[in-house]
Amino acid sequence: MSGIVCVRMNWDRTAIPLPIQRYHMLHFGPEPGHPFGRRGLAMAGAWQQLGGDSAGMLVLDGDVVIDPVDHDAMFAAIDKEPDAVHVAPVKLWPVSTHLDGWVWGHGLEFFSAKDPSRPDRFSFCYTYLPKRLLEACIKSGMDEWHYPGVDQKVSKVCRELGIPIRVARSCQPKHLNYA
Repeated sequence: MSGIVCVRMNWDRTAIPLPIQRYHMLHFGPEPGHPFGRRGLAMAGAWQQLGGDSAGMLVLDGDVVIDPVDHDAMFAAIDKEPDAVHVAPVKLWPVSTHLDGWVWGHGLEFFSAKDPSRPDRFSFCYTYLPKRLLEACIKSGMDEWHYPGVDQKVSKVCRELGIPIRVARSCQPKHLNYA
């Protein structure tokens, strides 16, 4: 399998420090006309600059923490099926989702506390996106997508292309935006 581009999304320089060296830090933040930044532009630009012959991109959000076991487990999952999206099971908290309780960062038709085995949507948190999906998203205007719709639009393109979404059950990252 070709290499994988690993990126750490650092919104407004608030990413939780992690001692993992392999991740490229992508800084993005508020801009005039884009108070929540342009995440799509940051991701598209990273792929265009770093992607090359890589199989895909592993996205780690700044408010999510992993350990070396999570990292190795995700790479093992990707190695088994590099053309699929791989999402780590992450609980998202109401402060981020504005819902009444926590929900999984992957869902079937919508996000909930039910953990589907075959999700059809995902948030990024800790997610691998294969090359085919990234290139289709860039062709669909990813560089113009911004929060809160980037993960929703990537999920939609994924469904349209029929790319499977797999839950990397051996990963146990934590979303720390709960207060």
